[in-house]
Amino acid sequence: MTALGQRMLGAVLVVAFASLYVWHGGKAALFLSIVAALMLASALIIHFFGPRNINIRRQMQAKRVVAGEITRVSVELKFDCPIPLLWVILCENTPAGVHRKLLFPGTRRQFTYQYELSGLRRGVYRWESGRLYWGDVFGWNTVSAETVNRTALIVVPQAAEWDENDHGEYSAMGEDALSERRSSQGNRSPEFREYQQGDPLGRVHWKSTAKTGKLQTFLPETSDSVSLGILMYEGASGYEVRQSEKRDTSAFERAVRVAARWIHTAERDNIPYQLWTEGGGSGSAQQEKWKQELLNSPEIHALDKLAQARIATSQVVSPSLRTEMLDRMALGSRIMILTGKMDDTLVEWVMCAIGLGYRVEVQLTDQTIRDMDNESLEQLRQSGVQIHWITDGSLPSMRKAEVTDVGA
Repeated sequence: MTALGQRMLGAVLVVAFASLYVWHGGKAALFLSIVAALMLASALIIHFFGPRNINIRRQMQAKRVVAGEITRVSVELKFDCPIPLLWVILCENTPAGVHRKLLFPGTRRQFTYQYELSGLRRGVYRWESGRLYWGDVFGWNTVSAETVNRTALIVVPQAAEWDENDHGEYSAMGEDALSERRSSQGNRSPEFREYQQGDPLGRVHWKSTAKTGKLQTFLPETSDSVSLGILMYEGASGYEVRQSEKRDTSAFERAVRVAARWIHTAERDNIPYQLWTEGGGSGSAQQEKWKQELLNSPEIHALDKLAQARIATSQVVSPSLRTEMLDRMALGSRIMILTGKMDDTLVEWVMCAIGLGYRVEVQLTDQTIRDMDNESLEQLRQSGVQIHWITDGSLPSMRKAEVTDVGA
């Protein structure tokens, strides 16, 4: 029942019992009319002198958490109220469900408590508007007010772990190659080789020449400009998507996790990298405005873009998959393609990137096509493209999202 309905019912009861007392008399009728009048007065006082200027502030360990991890949220509640309150209930619409907290204010006007969120899948979330309830001792008269503090939370994907079988297959050209660069960057001493015809004399290292007795030259310092490009393909033609499936397929989720692993590896090894989620369009035009503003903020991280990655709703690939994205990449840089399977658009893009002078590698996550060997893959192999399959078929099991109170 609404607050207005409660007050109308109280007024009807007061009039009824007062009329009964006037007409019939008696102590019982007088007692009931007094009780009804007190209830109506209590409802009016609770309504007109209830909490005002309600302020909620939430604090988390980080605005970016990994999918499946437990996140602790600290909530601080402040409000103004001229009368003592017996109880209040704060209901918050958290990303993991509704959390209710019962408090006994009395004359206190500031509270702090905590709860934990668990089981969240990757994505961009925020707290929707909630409500603060208060009332009399028996709960006969309750009033509520809306609370608004739409805190944002980004849940990034878990980074895939290289399977033992996969490690031998492509680790040598994967993490180990990046680790070698990290070692070379950590040790700033230049590398040398024997002089070759055409080397400029300005690169001759005379100390090494004197030690070895052979003319030694510095290696060209091009490694610092070479970077890593990660293309997370979102085109629907790159994955086997059934019309009945509402969620992203396991092949797509596996590709997202592998992309997260490459990002972690590049950051660990101090390798400049770029992440592209072009190719299929993730439906960002239909996303809420606040998500677009959050994901386009200057402090956005590459993992935050992966949190919102989605397979394109249309089978038609967006024309945004162009080579303009390579303009900021140095020639000779390494491009990593992550997709379930290769389609004509990707094959064409890869061939164009190779022609521009980039090293392209493809990692396929759809295990159903592992034994397939079509003309497109053979064409890419002959062009020097390394193609590998991610054979890790186990995705982490995600339990149901829950919110748990951990006390004050």
